Amino acid sequence: MRAGLLRSSLRLLTWVCVVLLAVLSLLLLEEVEAERTDLPSQVEHIIAYAGSSAVAMAGYGLSRNAARIIGCFWLYAATLEYLQNFSPGRNPALVDFGASAFGALCGGLVVVLLWRWRSGLLATAVPRSAR
Repeated sequence: MRAGLLRSSLRLLTWVCVVLLAVLSLLLLEEVEAERTDLPSQVEHIIAYAGSSAVAMAGYGLSRNAARIIGCFWLYAATLEYLQNFSPGRNPALVDFGASAFGALCGGLVVVLLWRWRSGLLATAVPRSAR
C-alpha cells in the first residue's frame, strides 16, 4: 500500500475513533451495558485510548508533535468525562479520566518507540558509503 494512502486511511480512522469514543462515553448507560466487555471499565478506557492514540500517532505523527497528540487525547478525555454530567445515567469519574489519559500516553509512546527503533534499524542497515 502506498504511504500516502496508508497515512490518509490512518487519519480517517483516527477521526472514526474520536467519534466512537464520544458516542460510547455519552450514550445512555443502559445502551452501553449491552456493548460492554467483562473487563473492568478502567481497562476498557486504557485499551480504547491506547488504540486511538496509537492510530493517531501513526497517521499524524510524522507531521505533528507526539506530545501534542497525546495532550489532545487527554483534553478530549477530560471533556468527555465532564460532559457525562449532562448524559442521563452517566457519572464522570476522575479514575476513568486517569485510565483514559494513561491509555493515550501508552499508545502514543509505543508508536514513537517503534518508529525510533525502526529508524535505528534502517540507519544501521545502510552502508556508511551510501550515507
